[in-house]
Amino acid sequence: MYGYRGKLLRINLSDNNVIVENIPIGLYKKYLGGRGVAAKIYYDEIPPNINPLMPENKIILFTGPFTGTPIFSSSKIVLTTKSPLTGVYLTTNAGGYFGAELKSAGYDGLIIEGKATQPSYISIMDGDIKIKPAVEIWGKSAFESQKYVKEEMGDKRTHVISIGAAGERYVKFASIMCDDRFFGRGGAGAVMASKKLKAIGVRGSASIELACPNELKSKLKEAIPLLKETTQNHTKLGTHHYMEIIYDLGAYPLFNFQKTTSKDMDNLINEIYTRNAVSTRCFACPVACGKLFEITKGEYKGLKVRPEYETVWSLGPHCGIFDFDNILTLNYICNHYGVDSITAGYMIGFAMELYSRGILTNKDLDGLKLEFGDCEAAAKILKMVCEREGIGNILAEGSRSASEIIGKGASYYALHVKGMELTAYEPRAFHGMALTYATSSRGACHNVGGWTIRDELIKKTVDRYAIIGKGTLVKKLQDLRAYIDSLGVCTIPRRSLGLTEEASGDLISLTTGVSFEALMHIGERIYNLERLILNREGISRKDDSIPQRLKIEPLPDGMAKGHKIAEEDFSEMLNEYYLERGWSVDGKVTKKTANQFEIP
Repeated sequence: MYGYRGKLLRINLSDNNVIVENIPIGLYKKYLGGRGVAAKIYYDEIPPNINPLMPENKIILFTGPFTGTPIFSSSKIVLTTKSPLTGVYLTTNAGGYFGAELKSAGYDGLIIEGKATQPSYISIMDGDIKIKPAVEIWGKSAFESQKYVKEEMGDKRTHVISIGAAGERYVKFASIMCDDRFFGRGGAGAVMASKKLKAIGVRGSASIELACPNELKSKLKEAIPLLKETTQNHTKLGTHHYMEIIYDLGAYPLFNFQKTTSKDMDNLINEIYTRNAVSTRCFACPVACGKLFEITKGEYKGLKVRPEYETVWSLGPHCGIFDFDNILTLNYICNHYGVDSITAGYMIGFAMELYSRGILTNKDLDGLKLEFGDCEAAAKILKMVCEREGIGNILAEGSRSASEIIGKGASYYALHVKGMELTAYEPRAFHGMALTYATSSRGACHNVGGWTIRDELIKKTVDRYAIIGKGTLVKKLQDLRAYIDSLGVCTIPRRSLGLTEEASGDLISLTTGVSFEALMHIGERIYNLERLILNREGISRKDDSIPQRLKIEPLPDGMAKGHKIAEEDFSEMLNEYYLERGWSVDGKVTKKTANQFEIP
């Protein structure tokens, strides 16, 4: 088998049973790999009514046919599980080297079942699989755990995924560190901890055979000029290069989506764009979009951290914090404990607004003055969340649950969809993003839900305030992302690889030697399967919505001043989207559509 390994490793921590299963080629032809195959396994094996933190939940890790090959940025591995944050299906992916190493060890995927009797880690060295005690590192950071596992396995080339102490405390948005990248959103770190699993180390020795290696090499060589042209900003500035563009267009939310302008933003942007950073890269990546910055002051001076665009927003301007070193400090704390920096930062800014409105008081906060812009207070609250102390024990549940516990109107200020918090894009400034947040397969997500920024703000191929046509746009972008996530390749160089809505399929044929259906058709199948899962878990039109603030309050400043998303406009976009999808008016996959895509 070319490109693929054709093997699935299944490990049951309850009885220490390890099984290697063959994967039928038909499953790949239908779902490609990665996100698609993982969704099918989830549908088949994870019942709808289980508690995400009980042993019945599973962790499904799956690579794509491109993962570990010479194709640009072919580092991606998908993790699928039931989210403790949203209570429903979760798909999340990470770069780094772990996915490529898993395939080098001989496996396309890995399923973790059950629960260990003591803290454990899994060692995978080609065909030698061991479940070992991890008592010594239980309570330690993800960094320390990675170092320990590499030393125990006796090979510095081992690649590791690991959790920190926040996962062990079941913080609902705990992350999993994947080399120096993260499975960030949705709380998979808490699921891993619920299984008493601290880390997984993998070391492989086999190369991946390609169907047409010479032709593939030529194809990649031809793509280099377009690669350089389309990724030069990522190489220079990483994902931060979007920051100035989006802020200038009035689409960068500040102070928990209360405004879009601040006199301090220009200085922050300039600091990020001019400060020295070390570029880092994932497997087979010529782009090197990771930017590693050194903290230059304070308690963590001298330490280094690699924030993304979203992290700078959530821990910075969202909280009224515009000092870059303070943002880096908060990012380091997130990484140390192992929490999603987007939701962690969101929770701080959310709590700051509740404090400013008197919903949270000094008494609730153990005497802490939690004001916008106060990094010291933000760091204290962040640690309280990660350690589940005081008010942090409530905030550790995520904005939906925390606001319900706090009461006093707090839910209005909790900006989430299906329990997952909004990100660094203000949908009142470009309405397609509202539909993206509402219909994403995992809650508010600008990636899985369809990245409309290029069409609405950068290239301006559509009117950003238009209503008609947004359903068509969002559906197309969702299907596109679904197949890309299933191939095992990063989205940044995708255009140079021809991975667009008109993709020919040449690359996958040269890699695997297999002919596939149109990739967009497979992407649409995957998205419909994910929706079937969500329907089964109780999700329908009532859940495909956006926070009331976005419908009621017009933006008070910036280029999009005066804009909001009226209920009737949002409903019209949603109706168009459902029609494009072939779903019912209630947001359910119809039998006709399911039959069309031969799902489940």
